[in-house]
Amino acid sequence: MTANDSPRAPSLPPATAFWDSDRPELVALRWEARRRIASPWALLAIALTRALLTIPHPVRYRSALRPEGSPINLAVGLVGRSGAGKSTAVSAAETAVHWIGEDVPESTMVRSGEGIPALLGYMSADKGSDGDPALAWRRHDRAAWLHWDEVGQLGAQGARSGSTVLDSIKSLTSGERLGGQNSRGDGLSIPPGSYRAVVTIAVQPRRAEPLLNESAVAGGLTARFLWFSTEDAEAADAMRPGAETDAVAVPLDQWDSVRYVDALPEMDAAHEADQRAAMRGERDPEDSRRVLNRAFIAIALANMAGRSVLTSEDWHLAGAVLRHSDDTLADMRAEALAPDPSELRAEAAQEDRIVAKVAEVRATGAAWGYVKRALTRGDRPVLDQMVREGLVIKW
Repeated sequence: MTANDSPRAPSLPPATAFWDSDRPELVALRWEARRRIASPWALLAIALTRALLTIPHPVRYRSALRPEGSPINLAVGLVGRSGAGKSTAVSAAETAVHWIGEDVPESTMVRSGEGIPALLGYMSADKGSDGDPALAWRRHDRAAWLHWDEVGQLGAQGARSGSTVLDSIKSLTSGERLGGQNSRGDGLSIPPGSYRAVVTIAVQPRRAEPLLNESAVAGGLTARFLWFSTEDAEAADAMRPGAETDAVAVPLDQWDSVRYVDALPEMDAAHEADQRAAMRGERDPEDSRRVLNRAFIAIALANMAGRSVLTSEDWHLAGAVLRHSDDTLADMRAEALAPDPSELRAEAAQEDRIVAKVAEVRATGAAWGYVKRALTRGDRPVLDQMVREGLVIKW
């Protein structure tokens, strides 16, 4: 496999190149972020989310390898410490870029996988042509925006016995069938490819384990996500802008009569290289939707520019966003694996306590065997480890 075949080829533009663009919608997002001392990437994440939710649900992304088209659904992780500014990002993104006549659904959290289909529809009291209850949609556009303010909430839900919430997120982002019905016809089933959905999760790096563990990677959950940082050191130091920048209003009539958004030749080439790498067993499971996610970013950027047709610039800018996602994921992993400072302090305090107790016993002239009797049950194995490491010397 050559470097150009790799889905992680070094040809991705640097993330910083994204904000060099003079597109009015990106200028407005950058200006609004500076005005509010917020991360422009967090604003972009919300703007992309809203851009996808305004695309009619029948519209699909079509590539040479998938002529039937792919549902344009996406999952986004907003990465930062608690209170880093998700609510600010939502209000700021709405101020900077809005769609004329838009009706974006409110973000909603569900408590179980079974609750996800209910966000989209319900079984009507009216009967269908076969005499069974008919599916009724809650919104005319069949759109849903799922959001969790704490990744820990999602992790706790996913850890419950029999929980289907994590699998439901994977199904949702792939546009697959949601829910199901039993042999009596009870229950709720949402047909595949019949809805538009976006998932956003506020991710505190030290609590990101449910999205990054071995099961999440192998099962394809991690691959569903793009990662955006809600913290920005540059924003913290930058001057707030003085001169006003106009907000951008985007029409939606560009989607009238559109059924497919077609891949550009370079996008088809990327899909082909990615698929060949997968067939050779050379693609990491974490990258299984990498090219597809980049395509969805490009589609969202095109919509923000008032177009339903992609350009090479959309694809290029989407590559810069993907680079930011890669960098954010790497930083998140490093922080998640780093020792927790509070745990280090607690460990140091425990060791200090043990050293003091050992000195106290020795000062009485007692034999070494009396040391463990003077310690709590929880301190005893730590003492053994300290002896092995030479931090405590037996006598």
